[in-house]
Amino acid sequence: MKRFLIVLVLVAMIAAGGWFAYDHYLAPIQAQSNTPTYETFTVQRGAIASTVSATGSIEPNDQASLIFRGVGMVNEVMVTVGQSVKSGQLLAQLDTTDLTLTLANAKVAQEIAAAQLAKLEAPPDLMDVAAAQAAVEVAQAGVASAEAALASAQASYRNLFAGPSDAQQVINEAQLRQAEIALKQAQQAYNKIKDQPDAGMYPQAQQLEQATVNYEVAKAQAAKTVEPVNQAQQAQGLNQIAQAQSAIRQAQAQVVNARNNLDKLLEGPKEEDLTIARAQVKQAQLNVLQAENALANARLIAPIDGVVSQVNIKAGEIANNARPAIVLTDLSQFKMKVLVDEIDVRQVAVGQNVRLSVDALPGAEITGKVTEISPTASNINNVVAYEVTVVPDATDQPLRVGMSATAIITTANVDDVILAPNRFITIDRNTGEAYVFKMVNGEPVRQQVELGLRNERESQILAGLQDGDQIAFVTQSSEERLRGALFGGN
Repeated sequence: MKRFLIVLVLVAMIAAGGWFAYDHYLAPIQAQSNTPTYETFTVQRGAIASTVSATGSIEPNDQASLIFRGVGMVNEVMVTVGQSVKSGQLLAQLDTTDLTLTLANAKVAQEIAAAQLAKLEAPPDLMDVAAAQAAVEVAQAGVASAEAALASAQASYRNLFAGPSDAQQVINEAQLRQAEIALKQAQQAYNKIKDQPDAGMYPQAQQLEQATVNYEVAKAQAAKTVEPVNQAQQAQGLNQIAQAQSAIRQAQAQVVNARNNLDKLLEGPKEEDLTIARAQVKQAQLNVLQAENALANARLIAPIDGVVSQVNIKAGEIANNARPAIVLTDLSQFKMKVLVDEIDVRQVAVGQNVRLSVDALPGAEITGKVTEISPTASNINNVVAYEVTVVPDATDQPLRVGMSATAIITTANVDDVILAPNRFITIDRNTGEAYVFKMVNGEPVRQQVELGLRNERESQILAGLQDGDQIAFVTQSSEERLRGALFGGN
């Protein structure tokens, strides 16, 4: 009985404790969870600027990395890092001795080709024409002379076989009798003094000797005219005829050459010769250009005004094109290139105002403008974006190349419109429609709205809300509060 009473008392105490706990802890929590908590906002009119943000880094207005396009030893470096240079200024050059000689040789060859072409295109000189005509006449006279020599050789050859004529026979006999009479007279005169001791010294002896020789010659000449023609005489005659015929052919060839030269002078050069000569001039011009280009490739000329930011070469070393020899940076103005999403880029236009938020210059007021929008897209990690160029306005802020910054592009501005914070607005992912929870009789009611301009904080409401309406944002449900109280959550 006593044990039963103890059990009963314990049950009563447990029941009383449970009621106390419920009454003091669970009941208030349950009551609180059944009363939803909302954050509300009263819709008002105001001004809004629609913006598009993108990040990038500060870049120089222009930068040129220069390398030698030729190969050789660096002869001279004229600049140092930090030095300001002007466009067209010589910065460095290779050894150009051989290149200079090559250019000079190419120019001489060009002058020769041009002179040869001019000579072809010039009309014939009157003195040259007269000389060519005279050469034709001389060649023709040479043909006539060769023909006469041929006729003489042919006549001589015929005479070999014709024998002496009657007149020649009479002459030969007369000369022989005359020589015989003279010999007899000389013999008689010599007979008168032949007994003298020195008879051989008298003139009669010499006269007899001369008369004897003359008689023998006359006798031989008469005998020769009646001798038959031998092979040697016949061969000699034919050879003279052949030489005369060859001389005629040579003379005729000289006539042809002389006439051709005269015709060329009168007709001028052939078109194909002119074509070749003109092509040779062009080739010579190209050789000059090539030599000039090779010489230019051995020099580094500043393409822009700027500051020398790198010098990677030294005099006396071989130029290495693995890295830029000299880098020029134009710091007269900065720019910034950012990638804007394809959805936002349709709002961006050249000339729009930009506010730059530079990480290294917190709080600095730096403005600029959109100067260029790429007409083609880039695919970055499967995101389609367009490159937009922003140029900062002149500023006293210490901007530096490479500083990270965010470009906030103002795409539009409107005043006196209904505005709502973006966190109170929900976009239905299925339909794409926007809605808010409008407070009606103390209760939030879903209300579809039409949006206008938006920025990173708020949106313009074109339809669905009026000035003074309250909208709600449910921060935490009662079920979540209850679950947090029971299990120690916040």
